[in-house]
Amino acid sequence: MHASAAQSQSWLKYRMAELDIASLDELASRCGSDKGNLSRIFRHLQSPRVDALEPLAAALEIGVYELLVRLGVVDPEADSPPRVSRSGQTVTFTWPS
Repeated sequence: MHASAAQSQSWLKYRMAELDIASLDELASRCGSDKGNLSRIFRHLQSPRVDALEPLAAALEIGVYELLVRLGVVDPEADSPPRVSRSGQTVTFTWPS
């Protein structure tokens, strides 16, 4: 089952506490975003830009796939994980058919 907005928000609060990240401002600073953007993403009001996934995952010390699960984009029980390939600074995600 895909994560709901409430589950995404709850997980984010828990993860930030685990990492001693005091606020969305601090998380935004760590990943090069802004707190309004992060708030909308974790409330499922906005999708993250593809180029923002890796910095956000790194700031939360998780992989991009887990971030997609936590955002409700991927259902880990029904969806296959994407293949990740990198060429220079370009990261490509390909989901198996």
